[in-house]
Amino acid sequence: MKAFKLKNMKFKLCYLLIVSFIFVSCDEALEEEPFTQIGTDFFYQNDTDALAAVTAVYAQLKSGVGYYRQQFLSNAFAASDQGASSWKHGNFRSGTIANTDQNLPNFWKEAYVGIKDANNVIARVAQTSNIDEELKWRVIGEARFLRGLNYFNLVRCFGEVPLRTTPVQPGEEGLPVSPIEDIYEVIINDFQFAADNCWGFNETRNGYINNIGRVTKASAHAMLAKTYLQIASSKRSAMAGVLGNERYNGISESPESYYRMAKEQCDLALNENGYQLVSNLEDWKNIFSASNGNNPELLFDVQGSSIVEQGTAVSNLFCPRNAGLSGGGWGGTNKMQGGFINNNIDKTDIRFQNSIIQNFQDATKTYVLNPNSTGYIRTITATGAANGNLNVVYTSKYIDTNATTEYTSQQNWHIIRLAEVYLMRAEALAEINQDPAMANADLSTLRNRVSMDNFDGTGLSMEEFRHAILHERFQELSLEGHRFFDLTRMGVYDEYCRSSYNNTVGARQPEDYTWPIPLIESSANGNID
Repeated sequence: MKAFKLKNMKFKLCYLLIVSFIFVSCDEALEEEPFTQIGTDFFYQNDTDALAAVTAVYAQLKSGVGYYRQQFLSNAFAASDQGASSWKHGNFRSGTIANTDQNLPNFWKEAYVGIKDANNVIARVAQTSNIDEELKWRVIGEARFLRGLNYFNLVRCFGEVPLRTTPVQPGEEGLPVSPIEDIYEVIINDFQFAADNCWGFNETRNGYINNIGRVTKASAHAMLAKTYLQIASSKRSAMAGVLGNERYNGISESPESYYRMAKEQCDLALNENGYQLVSNLEDWKNIFSASNGNNPELLFDVQGSSIVEQGTAVSNLFCPRNAGLSGGGWGGTNKMQGGFINNNIDKTDIRFQNSIIQNFQDATKTYVLNPNSTGYIRTITATGAANGNLNVVYTSKYIDTNATTEYTSQQNWHIIRLAEVYLMRAEALAEINQDPAMANADLSTLRNRVSMDNFDGTGLSMEEFRHAILHERFQELSLEGHRFFDLTRMGVYDEYCRSSYNNTVGARQPEDYTWPIPLIESSANGNID
């Protein structure tokens, strides 16, 4: 697209928004070419232009229904062992996803539009001379973090994908898929660049403030640790014979080296100012309040807002329909099933009991959690008469009673928070030393703040510890979007899904560890087999 030198700021910003809207909204136009090849040039003249451009990259995380605003969250939930999503996600739950599945294209498109926008910011802002130098490198750092995040999600979900790190030039063909080692190299370099160049929490330099909600050094270090841990555990399980992670054998370094790098990045994240753990159970529950976004436990969030078209569907996805706990219309999509609660977690854990909805009402019925914490006893509100059972359980982490529609929730989506850094460091320390007791301090820190007993890994085998760390990760991070990726990287996807469901619905094959590239991409891009 031809670059234009715009004469006034208002027109420039309107132009940027219009072009962004066209690329996100016009499915028919997008389907005529590979989604990894959508390109446009913007001419950035000053600080305001650069900040507006990178803000648009943030917005792409929730601009359509396919990504963090809605669909991606249900895809990852349904693909795990936790329970049912909507009927539209039945193939994710049963491990029978085809490249024609309706839930794949929007996520694919929106992730690659985000990459396209990030590539433009990275290339154009670096060429802009009329901009504060420190702000320039911060903006590029933010764009590289967001590009790294998009590729991290793509490689975990699809495996080998097309890798583009420069703006598209006219006439360029679609790219073939790249080996995961090349994709991870870009992700690692992007997060490292962000850690080196992004600013601290709420930090001010040269009259500019790193506004809450933007990438910080701590969030970049944490995501880099998460990347190293993903590689380490995936390669470790591949070396142990897990065929679903076989592609990770192409990464040359040892799992131990990646565990060590993960531990180092956790240390750096925990040493950054502006973040701290809460100290009691009531404050822990308040971490997830819709009005408490960007609190000191949250390292990086997708921002929700009650402004029309700026909200997310998070509350509707995870809260029961018509219960006054989220916006109107549809709801109650993602809920835990009894088999998962009984077989794969500790339902007596205080964190679980304080992160699920204990009771609620809809227009005619009242629901009260049953004594086994596996569903709700249902009665007719007007008469108190028994009305059967609802055999699912909802999380209480995403309640937003002020939301008025499905997409006016101010509830943020927590991509990574401080507690996960402690969990990652605990896992890395145990793996580095082949001693589960090395995880005691970090895991006990998380448990003690909600008045739970210390964790004691003394005497556990490493195999037992790996099950224990999966348990601790769920109890702390339940329904925050990590479970599917935890099961696959640890190589226990089949085992846990069979335990939650049965040997038919729960069976997972090696090919189920990733999702197929959508047909709309492979049919448009002749370089993808």
